[in-house]
Amino acid sequence: MATTVGGLAVPAPIDWTVTPTGPENAVLYTTERAGDSLWSVGINLEPGKDGSVKFHPLAVRWNGRAWQQTKQPVPDGRLDDVLARSADDVWAVGATEIGAESRPLLQHWKGGAWDLVGSPAGEDNAQYTSIAAQGSGLLIGRYGDQTSVLRYAGGKWQELPREGLQHVVYIDDLKAVGKEIWAAGIGGVARYDGTRWIEVKLPVKVPEGRSFEVAQLVVRSAKDIWAVGMKNDAELWRVPLALHYDGKSWTEVAAPAITGQFHDLEFLDGKAVAVGGNPNTGEPLVAELAGKEFVQTTTPPGAGYLHGSAQVGKCLWTVGVAAATTPDGFEKPFITVGKHRPGNDHGLGC
Repeated sequence: MATTVGGLAVPAPIDWTVTPTGPENAVLYTTERAGDSLWSVGINLEPGKDGSVKFHPLAVRWNGRAWQQTKQPVPDGRLDDVLARSADDVWAVGATEIGAESRPLLQHWKGGAWDLVGSPAGEDNAQYTSIAAQGSGLLIGRYGDQTSVLRYAGGKWQELPREGLQHVVYIDDLKAVGKEIWAAGIGGVARYDGTRWIEVKLPVKVPEGRSFEVAQLVVRSAKDIWAVGMKNDAELWRVPLALHYDGKSWTEVAAPAITGQFHDLEFLDGKAVAVGGNPNTGEPLVAELAGKEFVQTTTPPGAGYLHGSAQVGKCLWTVGVAAATTPDGFEKPFITVGKHRPGNDHGLGC
């Protein structure tokens, strides 16, 4: 899986292939698969002649040969997260604009079109930031007057208690771990034991008055949980953050000492691969766990900031934005698929 050069473990290179996405001006925030279904969601940018910009929800799906843009049920807004249960059971969350107010957005794909799902009353100036499965129901992260988690099942809504969740000021990710719920985001991680939220103490040291962010949780089992994001740094502003939970305690895993942050993590050929980027320069970041630390590896040609990833067979899909912008200076969507270079006992099939 890795070679050793000068005492440093070096991961096998990843060869990347860019796939056209369709929209010209857009940002893709995440991607997810269920079986043969692969989806990515984000925001479509429409530049106006007067210099204004309109924002439209964007959801594209891979049909095995090309990415197809799907018609959206609302004209304005954005999609921040997607949950693909199967090819005909896909959910997406975000926000839409009604007048001067932001309203949360939940929509459901049943195989032919997106349907809007009504939200509870009193959801003005709020947005849904993340979505996860819990049994046959859904868990949805909400950002508004205060961070909260909603449960949606059988057409009914339930808001979980907010006490104990205050330190997570924005929920990037939710995961159901057995009967528990884990929430991660800006400020750290919290665990819901069925009655209340409990702050998860993480071994992350940051300068006084600064914070850190856990952008993604990967649950392989109750005794094997990974977390990636960023932590503030006095010299580099922010640096990539990686953590691991073994069922008893959390430990920080060494990451590249550079300005940047991780946004997602997947396992490729059994090895953890984290993607992200440099928020200052927009350069991509791909790092693979080699030995006991994450080491930078090959990045997709033409890539800018990478927001999300999904593993399909022997391949890793990544989404985000391209390094080059449009002539008007707008971001261009970027999707690429990679696999480990032949040799090193890596297979080629996806």
